[in-house]
Amino acid sequence: MADTLMQTADLAYVRAQAEQALPTTVHLLELRRTEDQQGGYTESYVLAYRDVPARLAETNGREQAVAGRLNIEAEYMLTVPYDQAIDSAMRVQHGETVYAVMFVNAGRSYDTTRRAMLKRLG
Repeated sequence: MADTLMQTADLAYVRAQAEQALPTTVHLLELRRTEDQQGGYTESYVLAYRDVPARLAETNGREQAVAGRLNIEAEYMLTVPYDQAIDSAMRVQHGETVYAVMFVNAGRSYDTTRRAMLKRLG
């Protein structure tokens, strides 16, 4: 009998099943800084990972009227495969909508997926 709760083959099976349950795809964008020849830099986001299997779900949201303008704020949970690189400096693009990554769960035992909290931009 092994001294771990889950055998390597079992964990691989669970991870494969979890990935098959991701119904859509997203693009992950990385932050790039380019020197501007004036001692500073400009920031832009460039495509780092295309068509990443994912699940995107709204976790909460609210509407607020400020100075006659309706602001809608919403938070989302992104689920991607357990070994997908993602960090809080990235952006996520789903269709025409772009999200900022606010938090990524990483380094947990027996990860079967990786999850990130997102905030919708624009």
